[in-house]
Amino acid sequence: MKTEAYIRKIIENTGLERKEIEQLVEEKKTELKGLISDEGALFIIAKELGVDIKEETKKLLEDIDIKVVDINVNMRNITLIGRIKEIYGIFTFNKSDGNIGKVGSFLLHDDTGDIRIVLWDEHINIFKENNFVKNELVKILNGYAKKGKYEEFEIHIGNLGKIILSPEDVDYKNYPKIKEEFIPISSLDLTMKSVAIEGKVIQNYPIKEFVKKNGESGKVGSLILMDSTGSIRVTFWNEETQKIKEIKEGDFTSITNLNPRLSNLDSTTIDLFATSSSNVTKIDKFIQLEVELVENINQLQSRQNIVSFKGIIYSIDDLKKVTLKTGEEISLLNLEVSDETDAIRVSIWGDKAEELSKTLTVGQGIILKNVLLKTFAGRKQVSFRKDSILEKIDLKISNLKSIESKIDITKKNFTRNYTKINRIDSSNFYEIKGSINEDLTDRNIIIYDACSKCLKKIDRCMCQDNNTLIKRMIIKAFVDDDSETIKTIFFNEQAEKLIEKNAEEVSKNLNNKDFLEDLSKKLRSKNLVIKGKAEFNDYNNINRYELKVNDFQDMNVTEELEEIMKEIE
Repeated sequence: MKTEAYIRKIIENTGLERKEIEQLVEEKKTELKGLISDEGALFIIAKELGVDIKEETKKLLEDIDIKVVDINVNMRNITLIGRIKEIYGIFTFNKSDGNIGKVGSFLLHDDTGDIRIVLWDEHINIFKENNFVKNELVKILNGYAKKGKYEEFEIHIGNLGKIILSPEDVDYKNYPKIKEEFIPISSLDLTMKSVAIEGKVIQNYPIKEFVKKNGESGKVGSLILMDSTGSIRVTFWNEETQKIKEIKEGDFTSITNLNPRLSNLDSTTIDLFATSSSNVTKIDKFIQLEVELVENINQLQSRQNIVSFKGIIYSIDDLKKVTLKTGEEISLLNLEVSDETDAIRVSIWGDKAEELSKTLTVGQGIILKNVLLKTFAGRKQVSFRKDSILEKIDLKISNLKSIESKIDITKKNFTRNYTKINRIDSSNFYEIKGSINEDLTDRNIIIYDACSKCLKKIDRCMCQDNNTLIKRMIIKAFVDDDSETIKTIFFNEQAEKLIEKNAEEVSKNLNNKDFLEDLSKKLRSKNLVIKGKAEFNDYNNINRYELKVNDFQDMNVTEELEEIMKEIE
């Protein structure tokens, strides 16, 4: 129906046949590299042929009522109206022709949702307009949809598109101004583009500096905010960390313009990430906080942040003193708390540790309130905070579980069920045999600083304690099995085992060519059996599988020959 109006008008005014017009449409779409719909192509063709289509265009636009919820991938010639909800930055980049390009974006809101609008080159001049501010109405013409960095839909405005600020042909009553609404933490999900929350700061992690891959310095800081429905981590990067310098634990705070994304620390949970538009405000308001009592200890493995639970003390370690990076000495008491479903490790710090070490006994029933969950070595652990509470209760549970009985220890034995590298075609676990076919250089050895407790990179460490730093190592190398090569990634202990050197020693010799050459010679003489998980890498158009090493061993050629002979027999 949309194309018919144009086609009939062109036929009436030019005498062209329908097939000829359809051919012109295809040629125009090819000329514009598919960035235009049939309607858009007919509009341009009519203009080129001198056909007056004002009335048809008016009727056509009256029929178009696209909302954010209607946007889908590969949609073209999009007309969309909404209000500016959030304004992002402008970035420059080098084009393939050597010129400098510019890109900027903002978040558009209508009554069905939010969507990012991306503008290129000359279109970003609209950012300089005085009325390009939050809550102003905008009209998008001839935009096109595509998926963004986090797989969400975006609308891009290219050379053929247009953006109209404060349009005059729109009934403003149909687009009411955006009111800031605070979302309950339990209601947050990944479909939301920009949210505001308020609550009590129950954990404020210190701002840390780190070195980015490009050599520049960066900063990261985060806090955990809690309302009456739950708790969530909010992370601030670089300049945005200044916004939380004065925020303390116990402050009631509102934070706006936050983006929900999967956590960098736990891919099963949602975190919030601040933007340049985020505002952090202390509020004079009391929020009633009621931490949910988790039904059993096994459920803690799927929870995050602050929880309450009950169980039986399964074991108690001796009270000990630990020294923080600041030089401060502090008491630490570790417990194992259990029920019939699972067990979990609990760490209690400072004066509280000293006090409880005198009264707690194995077999005692307890309830733990307002404690913080952390992930260590793939499992959740519990850490006491200032307002955490431990109460003794009368509790009887039979068939208590221990931590050791629940940990899934990866099998170390090798099956000899080898897969040829050229047959690796899915993200799965494989066992291969082959040899490293390249020399080691400072480009495929990565040394980084890590926290001595959680072993995470220092820019990802969220430990509340000032732990010492240690060196960790990653080695990336291509392995060849005569069918093909595959990039294999050896992490930390596996990397040290591979080259028989620790990370500290390697970090001191990364620029020593003789040292690296000696390592390369040793590796070239080895035949390896490697077990690991293949993952597809489509970053920067690499488009091939890589193998993350779980374990490896030197190949015993004699044993391999014997096994082959047995198979032949």
